[in-house]
Amino acid sequence: MSSPANVPLPSTPDLERQPLLASGNSGFQNSPLNPNSTLPSTNGIGGGVGGAQARSHIPEALRRRPSAHEQLQRHDAIRKCWRVGIAGIILALLGFVLMTIFELISGHTGGPYKHLQGSCDHIPPISPIEFEERQANLSRLLVDLRADAYIAEPGTDMRYFSNIRWSLSERPFLLVVQAKRDKTDQVLTKTTIVAPAFEASRARQGLVPGSPIVIKTWEEGESAYKVVRELLDTPWAGPDEDSEEQEAKGNKKPRNEYKQIYVDADMRQFVSSGLTNALESSTRKVMIAHRAIKELRSIKSSHEIDILRCVSTTTVNVIRAVKGQLHVGLLESEVQDMMTEAYRDAGLEYEAGGSLVLFGKDAALPHGSGNDTRLERGMMVLIDTGARLHGYISDITRTFWVARGGSKEMNDELDKVWGIVKQAQNASLHAIQSGAACSSIDKAARRVITDQGYGSRFTHRLGHGLGMDGHEEPYLNIGNTDTAIQVGNVFTNEPGIYVEGQYGIRLEDVVLVTENGYEILSGDLATSPTEP
Repeated sequence: MSSPANVPLPSTPDLERQPLLASGNSGFQNSPLNPNSTLPSTNGIGGGVGGAQARSHIPEALRRRPSAHEQLQRHDAIRKCWRVGIAGIILALLGFVLMTIFELISGHTGGPYKHLQGSCDHIPPISPIEFEERQANLSRLLVDLRADAYIAEPGTDMRYFSNIRWSLSERPFLLVVQAKRDKTDQVLTKTTIVAPAFEASRARQGLVPGSPIVIKTWEEGESAYKVVRELLDTPWAGPDEDSEEQEAKGNKKPRNEYKQIYVDADMRQFVSSGLTNALESSTRKVMIAHRAIKELRSIKSSHEIDILRCVSTTTVNVIRAVKGQLHVGLLESEVQDMMTEAYRDAGLEYEAGGSLVLFGKDAALPHGSGNDTRLERGMMVLIDTGARLHGYISDITRTFWVARGGSKEMNDELDKVWGIVKQAQNASLHAIQSGAACSSIDKAARRVITDQGYGSRFTHRLGHGLGMDGHEEPYLNIGNTDTAIQVGNVFTNEPGIYVEGQYGIRLEDVVLVTENGYEILSGDLATSPTEP
């Protein structure tokens, strides 16, 4: 007897792999799987129940091989689909190209701020020759003040005179400008950077091409102040004389007169103390620089004025472009994002979130940070903002309506106060003339606001100088009676009225003092609460 392992298994159909079964049908004979046989019997029962045979479920059209004509028709259809698809892609690309050309010609390349692109591309940066002229102006002033040298740390004054941008650290990094007259009474200039030795190469990279500035270094563990002392102790000659000759002719101080060494007014105490200890002697005195040196920056050159005019007018245009996108429901932070996008399209240097965007009562604090308030009907919008171009900054404020509220009384109050601020700005503009005291311009605006009963609500000065720093000389406040504005001064004019818990309204523009009065560098003034 065979073991179960040797018993042949019956040939049963694999129902998962075979075609469907149907009773009393011989269609399985035509199946491509087994066209010439019937299903084998199982346990003596042939062909399944009732002799059933398999029938294919595959349609006849799929089981037979297509003819050559049918294949050709299919290939033609596929080729037509490809042609249509490729033609569609080509047409889409062509449309895109034509649209781009049209936008370039029309000056509109999409987006709400694209018209701001290239606003100041025609304004070049300060040239190397201009930096040398600044050093020469400083030298003439030093000679007039009977000072031998001026020393500054990294900051605005260093950038103004040398174009070097450097961060403050515990290691002294100093600009030293020496001045004297030669035998022809011409003022000579020698400019040196005293830097850590390992920073010398980086310092050279910061110089403008062709700069005559020399770099002197000091090693770690040595004294930077000693290098400065050696520099000042070393005689130096002009192009037409040697050092011995210039020492013998007219460059020595009168007997009992100190050699004055000016240090910048913004210098840190530990650096000024180090210089004082290293440099002072019976014949040399270290002192804070004369105010006239700071004032050199307050008289703007024609090139500086061009830069300030463009960055200021573009800033006004940015505010107006953003104003056109505002609507009830926006958050203050969302408007900040709009400002960033607009400045980016305008091509100005701007730090994201660098504007004051204040809705309603948030604006009652002149320099408030806001509460990310959501704009509602009846809230005025205050935007105080600025950006940079070639190192010079703008400062513009506008206050305006987006949607008036339901209270006519409050709407009228806000319109009235806006009008008073506008009148104050106009009055102060009419007071601007070369030689006028800074205090008199502030008083002209303050008088208008006081006469209307809001004097206590005008809580800050009228304005401040503007240039490489956002706040610089001259300062227009009621107590600055000793400073007179001069032709070439650039400053802000920004009267305001603030009622805490309710609203704040300010208008700010940038003004240049001219021979005949003034020029508004920021362009068109705001004309109404809805037209900033």
